[in-house]
Amino acid sequence: MDLWNRRALLTGVATAGAVVPAAAQSKAPPPRPKMLHPAMLRPGDRVAVINLSSAIYDPAAITRARSVIEALGLVPEFSAHILNRSRDFKASARERLADLHTAVSDPNIKGVFCARGGYGVSEIVADIDYALIRRNPKVMVGFSDVTLLHLAIQNRAGLVTFHGRMPALTKFPPYSLEALRRAVCSPDALGRLANPEEPNSLRPLYPLRTITPGAATGRLVGGNLSMIAAAMGTPWEIDTQGAIFFFEDVDEQPYSVARMLFTLRQAGKLNQAAAIVVGVCANCEKTSDASPYSLNEVFEDILGDLKIPVFSGLALGHTDDQLTVPLGVQARVDAGACTLTLLEPGVAA
Repeated sequence: MDLWNRRALLTGVATAGAVVPAAAQSKAPPPRPKMLHPAMLRPGDRVAVINLSSAIYDPAAITRARSVIEALGLVPEFSAHILNRSRDFKASARERLADLHTAVSDPNIKGVFCARGGYGVSEIVADIDYALIRRNPKVMVGFSDVTLLHLAIQNRAGLVTFHGRMPALTKFPPYSLEALRRAVCSPDALGRLANPEEPNSLRPLYPLRTITPGAATGRLVGGNLSMIAAAMGTPWEIDTQGAIFFFEDVDEQPYSVARMLFTLRQAGKLNQAAAIVVGVCANCEKTSDASPYSLNEVFEDILGDLKIPVFSGLALGHTDDQLTVPLGVQARVDAGACTLTLLEPGVAA
Protein backbone atom coordinates (compact mmCIF):
# COMPACT_ATOMS: atom_id res chain seq x y z
CA MET A 1 0.00 0.00 0.00
CA ASP A 2 1.51 3.35 -1.01
CA LEU A 3 1.56 6.44 1.18
CA TRP A 4 -1.48 8.07 -0.44
CA ASN A 5 -3.66 5.00 0.01
CA ARG A 6 -2.44 4.45 3.56
CA ARG A 7 -3.36 7.97 4.56
CA ALA A 8 -6.71 7.73 2.80
CA LEU A 9 -7.52 4.48 4.55
CA LEU A 10 -6.64 5.88 7.97
CA THR A 11 -8.71 9.02 7.48
CA GLY A 12 -11.70 7.19 6.05
CA VAL A 13 -11.31 8.83 2.63
CA ALA A 14 -10.53 5.63 0.73
CA THR A 15 -13.48 3.67 -0.59
CA ALA A 16 -13.82 0.53 -2.64
CA GLY A 17 -14.00 2.65 -5.79
CA ALA A 18 -11.30 5.13 -4.88
CA VAL A 19 -8.92 6.01 -7.69
CA VAL A 20 -5.27 6.50 -6.83
CA PRO A 21 -3.77 9.53 -8.59
CA ALA A 22 -1.22 8.69 -11.28
CA ALA A 23 1.45 10.66 -9.44
CA ALA A 24 0.91 8.56 -6.34
CA GLN A 25 0.98 5.34 -8.33
CA SER A 26 4.31 6.16 -9.94
CA LYS A 27 5.98 7.68 -6.89
CA ALA A 28 8.95 5.65 -5.69
CA PRO A 29 11.48 6.24 -2.93
CA PRO A 30 14.60 8.10 -4.08
CA PRO A 31 17.39 5.78 -5.20
CA ARG A 32 20.11 5.05 -2.68
CA PRO A 33 23.35 6.91 -3.40
CA LYS A 34 26.21 4.80 -4.71
CA MET A 35 28.05 3.46 -1.66
CA LEU A 36 31.27 5.18 -0.67
CA HIS A 37 34.00 3.47 1.36
CA PRO A 38 35.91 5.71 3.78
CA ALA A 39 39.71 5.58 3.82
CA MET A 40 41.19 3.08 6.27
CA LEU A 41 42.66 4.46 9.46
CA ARG A 42 46.46 4.41 9.69
CA PRO A 43 48.83 4.74 12.68
CA GLY A 44 49.01 8.34 13.80
CA ASP A 45 45.68 9.36 12.28
CA ARG A 46 43.67 11.79 14.36
CA VAL A 47 40.10 10.70 15.11
CA ALA A 48 37.26 12.52 16.82
CA VAL A 49 35.47 11.07 19.84
CA ILE A 50 31.99 12.57 20.05
CA ASN A 51 28.82 11.81 21.96
CA LEU A 52 25.44 12.06 20.24
CA SER A 53 23.50 10.00 22.77
CA SER A 54 23.08 9.93 26.57
CA ALA A 55 25.19 12.52 28.38
CA ILE A 56 28.58 11.63 29.83
CA TYR A 57 29.49 13.27 33.14
CA ASP A 58 32.20 10.94 34.44
CA PRO A 59 35.68 12.08 33.35
CA ALA A 60 36.87 8.48 33.68
CA ALA A 61 35.00 7.81 30.44
CA ILE A 62 37.53 10.03 28.67
CA THR A 63 40.38 7.99 30.09
CA ARG A 64 38.72 4.78 28.91
CA ALA A 65 38.10 6.15 25.43
CA ARG A 66 41.64 7.47 25.12
CA SER A 67 43.12 4.09 26.01
CA VAL A 68 41.10 2.34 23.29
CA ILE A 69 41.91 4.88 20.58
CA GLU A 70 45.60 4.87 21.45
CA ALA A 71 45.64 1.06 21.50
CA LEU A 72 44.58 1.26 17.85
CA GLY A 73 47.59 3.47 17.15
CA LEU A 74 45.39 6.53 16.64
CA VAL A 75 45.30 9.98 18.23
CA PRO A 76 42.02 10.95 19.95
CA GLU A 77 40.47 14.41 19.68
CA PHE A 78 37.58 14.87 22.10
CA SER A 79 34.65 17.03 21.00
CA ALA A 80 33.97 20.35 22.68
CA HIS A 81 30.84 19.20 24.52
CA ILE A 82 31.65 15.60 25.32
CA LEU A 83 31.60 16.29 29.10
CA ASN A 84 29.81 19.62 29.01
CA ARG A 85 26.32 19.21 27.60
CA SER A 86 23.67 21.83 28.14
CA ARG A 87 20.57 20.65 29.98
CA ASP A 88 18.43 22.79 27.69
CA PHE A 89 16.88 20.57 25.03
CA LYS A 90 17.46 22.77 21.99
CA ALA A 91 20.88 23.91 23.12
CA SER A 92 21.93 20.30 23.66
CA ALA A 93 20.83 19.35 20.16
CA ARG A 94 22.75 22.28 18.68
CA GLU A 95 25.88 21.30 20.59
CA ARG A 96 25.79 17.69 19.45
CA LEU A 97 25.15 18.68 15.84
CA ALA A 98 28.04 21.13 16.01
CA ASP A 99 30.35 18.45 17.40
CA LEU A 100 29.40 16.04 14.61
CA HIS A 101 29.64 18.60 11.81
CA THR A 102 32.96 19.93 13.14
CA ALA A 103 34.45 16.44 13.21
CA VAL A 104 33.20 15.59 9.73
CA SER A 105 34.36 18.85 8.12
CA ASP A 106 37.84 18.94 9.73
CA PRO A 107 40.33 17.63 7.13
CA ASN A 108 42.75 16.62 9.90
CA ILE A 109 40.19 14.22 11.39
CA LYS A 110 40.16 10.84 9.66
CA GLY A 111 37.50 9.03 11.69
CA VAL A 112 34.57 9.65 14.05
CA PHE A 113 33.93 7.39 17.05
CA CYS A 114 30.74 7.71 19.08
CA ALA A 115 31.69 7.45 22.74
CA ARG A 116 28.52 5.69 23.93
CA GLY A 117 24.89 4.98 23.12
CA GLY A 118 21.70 5.32 25.15
CA TYR A 119 19.33 7.98 23.83
CA GLY A 120 19.73 11.17 21.82
CA VAL A 121 20.30 10.54 18.11
CA SER A 122 16.54 10.80 17.52
CA GLU A 123 16.71 14.45 18.62
CA ILE A 124 19.23 15.46 15.93
CA VAL A 125 18.91 13.01 13.04
CA ALA A 126 16.65 15.26 10.94
CA ASP A 127 19.07 18.20 11.14
CA ILE A 128 22.31 16.45 10.20
CA ASP A 129 24.04 17.69 7.03
CA TYR A 130 24.25 14.46 5.03
CA ALA A 131 25.71 16.21 1.99
CA LEU A 132 28.60 17.26 4.23
CA ILE A 133 29.09 13.64 5.29
CA ARG A 134 29.13 12.44 1.70
CA ARG A 135 31.65 15.13 0.71
CA ASN A 136 33.88 14.09 3.60
CA PRO A 137 33.65 10.27 3.84
CA LYS A 138 35.24 9.10 7.08
CA VAL A 139 35.18 6.01 9.25
CA MET A 140 32.19 6.36 11.61
CA VAL A 141 31.73 3.87 14.47
CA GLY A 142 28.98 3.17 16.98
CA PHE A 143 26.02 0.93 17.80
CA SER A 144 22.84 0.82 19.88
CA ASP A 145 21.27 4.33 19.68
CA VAL A 146 23.77 5.11 16.90
CA THR A 147 21.91 2.59 14.71
CA LEU A 148 19.60 5.47 13.77
CA LEU A 149 22.60 7.47 12.55
CA HIS A 150 23.78 4.49 10.50
CA LEU A 151 20.35 4.13 8.88
CA ALA A 152 20.17 7.82 8.04
CA ILE A 153 23.68 7.91 6.60
CA GLN A 154 22.95 4.82 4.49
CA ASN A 155 19.82 6.45 3.08
CA ARG A 156 21.04 10.01 2.66
CA ALA A 157 24.84 9.89 2.27
CA GLY A 158 25.52 6.41 0.90
CA LEU A 159 28.55 5.91 3.14
CA VAL A 160 29.71 2.60 4.59
CA THR A 161 29.66 3.01 8.40
CA PHE A 162 30.61 0.63 11.19
CA HIS A 163 28.38 -1.10 13.73
CA GLY A 164 30.89 -1.66 16.50
CA ARG A 165 31.98 -1.20 20.07
CA MET A 166 32.28 2.35 21.40
CA PRO A 167 35.46 3.44 23.18
CA ALA A 168 34.03 4.92 26.39
CA LEU A 169 32.25 1.70 27.43
CA THR A 170 33.37 0.21 30.75
CA LYS A 171 34.52 -3.12 29.30
CA PHE A 172 36.67 -3.52 26.20
CA PRO A 173 38.21 -7.00 26.00
CA PRO A 174 41.01 -7.86 23.53
CA TYR A 175 38.57 -9.70 21.24
CA SER A 176 36.52 -6.51 20.77
CA LEU A 177 39.62 -4.39 20.23
CA GLU A 178 40.97 -6.74 17.56
CA ALA A 179 37.57 -6.89 15.83
CA LEU A 180 37.48 -3.09 15.73
CA ARG A 181 41.06 -2.89 14.48
CA ARG A 182 40.46 -5.37 11.65
CA ALA A 183 37.32 -3.51 10.54
CA VAL A 184 38.68 0.04 10.36
CA CYS A 185 42.49 -0.28 10.15
CA SER A 186 42.88 -3.01 7.53
CA PRO A 187 42.13 -2.93 3.78
CA ASP A 188 41.14 -6.60 3.77
CA ALA A 189 37.63 -8.01 3.78
CA LEU A 190 36.78 -9.41 7.21
CA GLY A 191 35.89 -12.80 5.75
CA ARG A 192 34.14 -15.30 7.97
CA LEU A 193 33.22 -13.79 11.33
CA ALA A 194 33.91 -15.89 14.40
CA ASN A 195 32.59 -15.68 17.93
CA PRO A 196 35.15 -15.58 20.74
CA GLU A 197 36.68 -18.82 21.90
CA GLU A 198 34.31 -20.51 24.33
CA PRO A 199 35.59 -21.52 27.78
CA ASN A 200 33.09 -24.40 27.89
CA SER A 201 32.01 -25.85 24.56
CA LEU A 202 29.18 -27.77 26.24
CA ARG A 203 27.61 -24.55 27.55
CA PRO A 204 28.79 -21.79 25.20
CA LEU A 205 28.26 -18.16 26.08
CA TYR A 206 27.33 -17.47 22.45
CA PRO A 207 25.48 -20.56 21.18
CA LEU A 208 24.96 -20.61 17.43
CA ARG A 209 21.71 -22.12 16.18
CA THR A 210 20.23 -22.70 12.74
CA ILE A 211 16.60 -21.56 12.48
CA THR A 212 16.19 -22.07 8.72
CA PRO A 213 19.04 -23.58 6.68
CA GLY A 214 20.17 -22.17 3.36
CA ALA A 215 22.63 -19.70 1.87
CA ALA A 216 22.30 -16.20 0.44
CA THR A 217 24.37 -13.19 -0.57
CA GLY A 218 23.52 -9.49 -0.24
CA ARG A 219 24.59 -6.21 1.26
CA LEU A 220 24.78 -6.16 5.05
CA VAL A 221 22.24 -3.97 6.86
CA GLY A 222 20.88 -3.84 10.39
CA GLY A 223 21.70 -2.95 13.97
CA ASN A 224 19.71 -2.42 17.13
CA LEU A 225 16.16 -3.75 16.76
CA SER A 226 14.53 -1.07 18.91
CA MET A 227 16.04 1.71 16.79
CA ILE A 228 15.17 -0.06 13.54
CA ALA A 229 11.55 -0.41 14.65
CA ALA A 230 11.47 3.22 15.83
CA ALA A 231 12.63 4.37 12.38
CA MET A 232 9.71 2.78 10.56
CA GLY A 233 7.70 5.38 8.65
CA THR A 234 10.55 7.92 8.74
CA PRO A 235 13.02 8.89 5.99
CA TRP A 236 15.54 6.63 7.77
CA GLU A 237 13.42 3.48 7.47
CA ILE A 238 15.60 0.45 6.83
CA ASP A 239 15.81 -0.99 3.33
CA THR A 240 16.11 -4.78 3.51
CA GLN A 241 15.38 -5.59 -0.13
CA GLY A 242 17.75 -8.41 -1.11
CA ALA A 243 19.93 -7.70 1.94
CA ILE A 244 21.54 -9.69 4.70
CA PHE A 245 19.64 -8.26 7.68
CA PHE A 246 21.00 -8.59 11.22
CA PHE A 247 19.58 -7.32 14.49
CA GLU A 248 20.34 -7.36 18.19
CA ASP A 249 18.93 -5.79 21.35
CA VAL A 250 19.35 -5.52 25.10
CA ASP A 251 17.12 -5.49 28.19
CA GLU A 252 13.91 -6.26 26.29
CA GLN A 253 11.47 -9.00 27.25
CA PRO A 254 10.64 -11.65 24.63
CA TYR A 255 7.17 -10.20 24.01
CA SER A 256 8.71 -6.80 23.28
CA VAL A 257 11.15 -8.36 20.81
CA ALA A 258 8.19 -10.19 19.26
CA ARG A 259 6.21 -6.96 18.91
CA MET A 260 9.07 -5.24 17.08
CA LEU A 261 9.65 -8.24 14.80
CA PHE A 262 5.94 -8.42 13.98
CA THR A 263 6.08 -4.73 13.04
CA LEU A 264 8.94 -5.43 10.63
CA ARG A 265 7.29 -8.55 9.28
CA GLN A 266 3.95 -6.85 8.68
CA ALA A 267 5.79 -4.00 6.93
CA GLY A 268 7.40 -6.51 4.57
CA LYS A 269 10.91 -5.93 5.88
CA LEU A 270 11.63 -9.53 6.88
CA ASN A 271 10.44 -11.39 3.80
CA GLN A 272 12.22 -8.86 1.55
CA ALA A 273 15.57 -9.80 3.06
CA ALA A 274 17.83 -12.40 1.46
CA ALA A 275 18.78 -13.81 4.88
CA ILE A 276 18.57 -12.89 8.56
CA VAL A 277 21.25 -13.09 11.26
CA VAL A 278 20.03 -12.79 14.85
CA GLY A 279 22.75 -11.27 16.99
CA VAL A 280 22.92 -11.84 20.72
CA CYS A 281 19.97 -10.22 22.47
CA ALA A 282 21.55 -9.61 25.86
CA ASN A 283 19.36 -9.90 28.95
CA CYS A 284 16.24 -10.51 26.86
CA GLU A 285 15.39 -13.99 28.14
CA LYS A 286 13.08 -13.20 31.05
CA THR A 287 9.43 -13.94 30.32
CA SER A 288 6.52 -12.15 31.98
CA ASP A 289 2.76 -12.33 32.40
CA ALA A 290 2.46 -10.46 29.12
CA SER A 291 3.58 -13.53 27.17
CA PRO A 292 4.79 -16.99 28.17
CA TYR A 293 7.00 -17.50 25.10
CA SER A 294 10.76 -17.70 25.38
CA LEU A 295 13.07 -15.65 23.18
CA ASN A 296 13.97 -18.64 21.02
CA GLU A 297 10.29 -19.46 20.56
CA VAL A 298 9.76 -15.90 19.36
CA PHE A 299 12.51 -16.31 16.78
CA GLU A 300 11.17 -19.68 15.63
CA ASP A 301 7.59 -18.46 15.35
CA ILE A 302 8.23 -15.15 13.59
CA LEU A 303 11.34 -15.93 11.52
CA GLY A 304 11.08 -19.68 11.01
CA ASP A 305 8.60 -19.72 8.14
CA LEU A 306 10.01 -16.85 6.05
CA LYS A 307 11.60 -19.32 3.60
CA ILE A 308 14.95 -17.53 3.78
CA PRO A 309 18.14 -18.56 5.63
CA VAL A 310 18.12 -17.59 9.32
CA PHE A 311 20.53 -18.32 12.16
CA SER A 312 21.16 -16.85 15.60
CA GLY A 313 23.94 -16.35 18.13
CA LEU A 314 26.59 -14.15 16.51
CA ALA A 315 28.39 -11.77 18.91
CA LEU A 316 26.92 -8.58 17.49
CA GLY A 317 25.57 -5.93 19.81
CA HIS A 318 25.42 -5.50 23.56
CA THR A 319 28.00 -8.11 24.52
CA ASP A 320 31.40 -7.50 26.09
CA ASP A 321 32.96 -9.56 23.29
CA GLN A 322 31.68 -7.69 20.25
CA LEU A 323 32.26 -7.84 16.53
CA THR A 324 32.59 -4.67 14.46
CA VAL A 325 31.02 -4.92 11.00
CA PRO A 326 30.81 -2.50 8.06
CA LEU A 327 27.26 -1.70 6.96
CA GLY A 328 26.51 -1.68 3.25
CA VAL A 329 29.14 -4.17 2.08
CA GLN A 330 28.47 -7.48 0.36
CA ALA A 331 28.13 -10.47 2.67
CA ARG A 332 27.19 -14.14 2.50
CA VAL A 333 25.20 -16.23 4.98
CA ASP A 334 25.26 -19.99 5.32
CA ALA A 335 22.59 -20.54 7.95
CA GLY A 336 23.15 -24.29 8.07
CA ALA A 337 26.75 -23.69 9.11
CA CYS A 338 25.79 -20.58 11.15
CA THR A 339 28.29 -18.39 9.31
CA LEU A 340 28.35 -14.78 8.17
CA THR A 341 31.16 -13.97 5.74
CA LEU A 342 31.97 -10.44 4.65
CA LEU A 343 33.06 -10.44 1.01
CA GLU A 344 34.42 -6.90 0.73
CA PRO A 345 36.20 -4.52 3.08
CA GLY A 346 34.46 -1.59 4.68
CA VAL A 347 37.39 0.76 4.08
CA ALA A 348 39.43 1.78 1.07
CA ALA A 349 43.19 1.37 1.13
